[in-house]
Amino acid sequence: MKRALLIVVGAVVLVAALGYGAWAWYYAVTYVSTDDAYVDGTISPVNAKITGHMVEILVDDNKPVKKGDVLARIDPRDYRVRVDQARAAVAMSESRARAAAERVKVSREMAAGQLAQAQASTLGAESTRRSALETITSNTETVASRRAALGAARADLEKAHATYEKARQESDRLAVLVKQGLVAQRDFDQAVSDTKSTEAAVRGAEQRVSQAERDVASSEADLRVRDSGYENTGIGLGMAAARAADARAKHIQAEAMQQETRVREAEREVASAEMKEAQANLAFAELQLSHTDVRAALDGVVAKRTVELGQVVQPGQPLMAIVPLHEVWVVANFKETQLSRVRPGMRAEVNVDTFGGKTFRGVVDSISAGTGSRFSLLPPENATGNWVKVVQRVPVKILLDGHQYGNPHTLRAGMSAVVTIRAR
Repeated sequence: MKRALLIVVGAVVLVAALGYGAWAWYYAVTYVSTDDAYVDGTISPVNAKITGHMVEILVDDNKPVKKGDVLARIDPRDYRVRVDQARAAVAMSESRARAAAERVKVSREMAAGQLAQAQASTLGAESTRRSALETITSNTETVASRRAALGAARADLEKAHATYEKARQESDRLAVLVKQGLVAQRDFDQAVSDTKSTEAAVRGAEQRVSQAERDVASSEADLRVRDSGYENTGIGLGMAAARAADARAKHIQAEAMQQETRVREAEREVASAEMKEAQANLAFAELQLSHTDVRAALDGVVAKRTVELGQVVQPGQPLMAIVPLHEVWVVANFKETQLSRVRPGMRAEVNVDTFGGKTFRGVVDSISAGTGSRFSLLPPENATGNWVKVVQRVPVKILLDGHQYGNPHTLRAGMSAVVTIRAR
C-alpha cells in the first residue's frame, strides 16, 4: 500500500515538475522581464524671465494647473513705467517721421519750382539773346543800306554838279552868242532855265547827301549802343548775357535744392528707422511686462516650488516645476542579452509596486541608442587598466495605454515597476 502511494506521489511530482518545466520553458521563450524599471515623465521647469519682487503666489505644491494659468506675479510697476516710456518714444518718433516726410515733400516741390524757374530763365535768356542778335543784324543791315544810300546820294550829287557845270557853261556860251546875235533869245532863256534847274538839283542832291549822312550816323550810333548792351527801348547782348548768367545761377540753386531733397530723404529714412527701433523697444517692454505674470506652459501638477512671497527673483531662476501626469511612461532597463527579440510595437505589461493589484498595459515605443553606463556622468573606459566584462543594461521606453485609467494618470514619476514584454 505504501509502495503504491509512493508511486502515485512520485508520478504526481514528476508530472508537476514536467509541467513547471514546460511552463518555464514557454515563458522564457515567449516573454522577457525586468524589475529594473521605473515610471518617468516630462518635468517642465518654471523659471523667472525677468528681475523683480515676487508680490503674489497663486499655487502650491501638488496643485493641478492648466496651460496658461497664472502661477505667480512679479511686481509690474517698473515694467509699466517702461512701457509708458516706450509708448512716448514711439509717439515722438512717429511725429519725427511724419515731419521728415513732409519736409521731403516740401523740398521736392521747391526743387521742382526752382527747376521750372531755371528752365524758364534759360528760355528767356536764349530768346533775349536771339532777339538781340536779330536786332543787331537788322541794325547792321540798316547801316549798310544807309551807307549804300549815302553812296548813291553822293553819286547823284556828283552827277548834279556835272549837269550844273555843263548847263552853266552852256548858258555862259549862249550869253556871248546872244549878244552877238548868233543865237535866238529863246535858246538863251532855255539855257538859263536849265542852269537854274540843275543848280536846284545840286542843292537837292546836297540835302539828300546830308540826310543820308545823318541816317548813317544815327544807325551806326544805334548799332554801337546795342553792341554795348545798353539801349533806351530794348535789351542788348549784355542784358542777354546777364539773363543767361542768372539762369545758370537758378540751375545751380535747383541742383542744390535737389541735393537738399536727397538729404531730407536720408533724414526721413533715419526717422523711419528710429520709429521702428522705438516700436521694437515698445514691443520688448510690453513683452517684459507680460512676463510679470508667470504662467503655466502646459497642463500638469505643480511640484518642487522653491519661490516664496517677497523674494527677489532673477532671470533664469527656477521657481517651480510642472509635471504633466497625462504623459507619463515607463523606462525598463533590460539586459543586453534580453533584447535580441525585442522590437518596437510589442505589447508589454507593467506592474507598479505602488499598485500591486493592477497591471498596466503598454507598448514598446523605442530602444535607447546606447547603454545606461555610456550616458552616465563617468562612462567606463574599458581600454584602460583591468577590465571585467559586465552585462550592460539598455533603456527601453514603454508607452502606457492612456485610456486604461483615465487622465491625469494615477502613476507618478519615479515609481518602481516590473515590466514584462511578450517577445513572440
